[in-house]
Amino acid sequence: MGKLIVQITEVVYKFIALNILWLFFFVAGLGLFGFMPATLALFRVIRDWIKGNQFNLFSSYFTYYKAEFIRSNIVGAIFIGLFYIIYVNFSFAGYFYSESTQLFVYLVIAAIAAIVLMTFLNVFSVMAHFEYKTFSYIKASLGLVFAHPLMTLTQLVWLLAYFLIVVNFPRVSFVIGISVFAYVLMNVNYSVFKKYNAV
Repeated sequence: MGKLIVQITEVVYKFIALNILWLFFFVAGLGLFGFMPATLALFRVIRDWIKGNQFNLFSSYFTYYKAEFIRSNIVGAIFIGLFYIIYVNFSFAGYFYSESTQLFVYLVIAAIAAIVLMTFLNVFSVMAHFEYKTFSYIKASLGLVFAHPLMTLTQLVWLLAYFLIVVNFPRVSFVIGISVFAYVLMNVNYSVFKKYNAV
């Protein structure tokens, strides 16, 4: 019983510490430039945790943050561009299409947005686990969306559940933070990586 309590305490400590580190490095990168490297460093540390590797939370996080700062922001800029294009198309669809076709157009845009969003969620796990060229990360992340629909559905359900928790129980979301969200996503993707012996 005592051992179980110690293990639970260690897990809770890691989640809380990772939340604090993510927030600190997010702010250190002035928000816009800190989000991608801070989030990628979070996923890389969680990957080490899942694999059972020994690591120091702060030093590992800082090392990953520095190493991936530029590359992760390049990937982030690409996704900002994609989301902006989707936003513009959604905003102006009503001006360029007749009422009879607007619903179809909106559905197509929504489907594309969902694919881009899921690709964006996957890119952190892929970048944390593999060594590719910059654009190959996006292609691999997109491939995961279509190659593993069950995994994609699981991620969508978790994303929706997390969103509902944040909206309806903000105090709870403050405790679990982004680290629990990332841990579940990394676990789901890591299970897929293991099937291909890519671990």
